[in-house]
Amino acid sequence: MTPQAVAARLRRSDLARHTEILEATLSELQESGYDRMTMDAVAKRAGASKATLYRHWPNKVELVVAAIGRMRGDADAALPDTGKLRDDLLALLKGTQPRTAEDQLCVMRGMVSACGSDAELAAAFHEKVVEAKRAAALELMRRAQARGEVSVATDIQFLVDAVPAMLVFRHLLTPYPVDEPYLARLVDEVWMPLLTAPVLTATTS
Repeated sequence: MTPQAVAARLRRSDLARHTEILEATLSELQESGYDRMTMDAVAKRAGASKATLYRHWPNKVELVVAAIGRMRGDADAALPDTGKLRDDLLALLKGTQPRTAEDQLCVMRGMVSACGSDAELAAAFHEKVVEAKRAAALELMRRAQARGEVSVATDIQFLVDAVPAMLVFRHLLTPYPVDEPYLARLVDEVWMPLLTAPVLTATTS
């Protein structure tokens, strides 16, 4: 069930409680990591009963994936639509939630590690977080192609992974921060030049 389908079933007060639980989950992930996080700890932090948690998320995997989806921007939420690819991509990278990029990637680092030893988590994380975010970026790039900002001959399926790869590398393997200036450089100096460069075609002699 998508986050939107869940939300449609909730009264306004229940939706507020729903959001509080997901935020508590993110805080627990950031402080304790996936392996040590428990449903009990989330319930206590959110001031909710475990029954409330299990009513919406039958296990820890589904709760965590829902929380990560909220942090990164729901897959079915409206995509940025500024009319300019650069601004759309930057908005997508920044996300829509009041957490810094560093906070987000701190959580993501723990998730990448946990996925290595939990096949169920890895499958759900890949489908609902990684592929959902990749699909969102691709859609923004397709819109730019339709507007003429990017050539229709540009291989966006190939280039879409350039910036996410750099984000993961910087966070996992370096001590340097991932902040808004860095995200802007990724868009301005990596994605935009690659996407708008002339497409080379093979020539024959």
